[in-house]
Amino acid sequence: MAAEPPTVTRPSGGPDNPTLLERAGTAAAGVGDIGADRPRARRFAEIALVVLIVGFLAGFVATQWSSLPDFEWRFEPGWLVASIAAIAAFYLFQGELWRRILRDLGEPLSRRDGLAVWGKSLLARYVPTSALMVVGRVVLGERYGVTKRVNLASMVYELGLALGAAVIAGAYFVITMPRLQDQPARFAILAIVPIALIGLHPRVFRPLADWGLKKLGRDPLPKTLSFVQVLVYTALFLAVWGLIGFAVFAFAAALHPVDTGDLPYIAGSYAVAFCVAVLTFVIPGGLGTRDAALAIALAAVLPGTAATAIAVAFRIVQTAVELVFVGAVTVLTRGGPSAPARSAPVVPERAKT
Repeated sequence: MAAEPPTVTRPSGGPDNPTLLERAGTAAAGVGDIGADRPRARRFAEIALVVLIVGFLAGFVATQWSSLPDFEWRFEPGWLVASIAAIAAFYLFQGELWRRILRDLGEPLSRRDGLAVWGKSLLARYVPTSALMVVGRVVLGERYGVTKRVNLASMVYELGLALGAAVIAGAYFVITMPRLQDQPARFAILAIVPIALIGLHPRVFRPLADWGLKKLGRDPLPKTLSFVQVLVYTALFLAVWGLIGFAVFAFAAALHPVDTGDLPYIAGSYAVAFCVAVLTFVIPGGLGTRDAALAIALAAVLPGTAATAIAVAFRIVQTAVELVFVGAVTVLTRGGPSAPARSAPVVPERAKT
């Protein structure tokens, strides 16, 4: 009787025995191809997704509207127009910064196409955990030739840079808070800034990103931002926070008398509210948490009822501007990419052991 061939044991994580993380990475890599062979089912899924987003958004607006306190409103149209213009510029510049980050990572998009990908994925953040926004931008980006791993890296950079800049902008608010004037510990908030910048330094960011991609069975990043670029983008995101901070001040001035000397404080309050929203990311769009933090911050220079009314009303107006922005982006970018989608670069598969 012939002897049975010896049993060959393949190492864990090999091509025939992928790890759980590698299987998850493979599944995530194919998310954009789901339903490609069944266009009608895919179309139905896309419509259901839009309905889901609209449902959460409608619930968000209804909750905000019911939270408006009784308040003796006044109306200064000039300040209101200035606030709305600053909010619109805030979204435009944010989308452009993401596009430039993507370009510096080796995945250039035209301004039109970058705006399409960034803007159309924006409303998905109102779905709990905001994970759908990440998936949406990855799927949309792939249709324009952007590789998934670079797209994800650009979003990590975007969040890290925005958060670091928000801490810098919000530091003025915390350090000058009257209740903390006798507390030297208030300066501890400044320690977060170098921590965030160190995390985005290429010598730290690249090994961590490539390690995570390797665990998911993906290829490493082709490129990362230099530390000089990180510093430049931090300054640019500071300008973005200045825009939305001015929008809050102008909106407050449209509804209630404010002192122009409080402009830096009121502007910094929005950055603080953003940091709170990031810490509570499981709540869709920072629902409630961002507005509560903004109201508490504004209460330091405004009456409590006025601060709450301004914070809630500002969020409603900001959401309305966001809807108009996304609608305009959708109309202006109809017809797909402005140029044929670029093919992802062919990268040789790494040998797996």
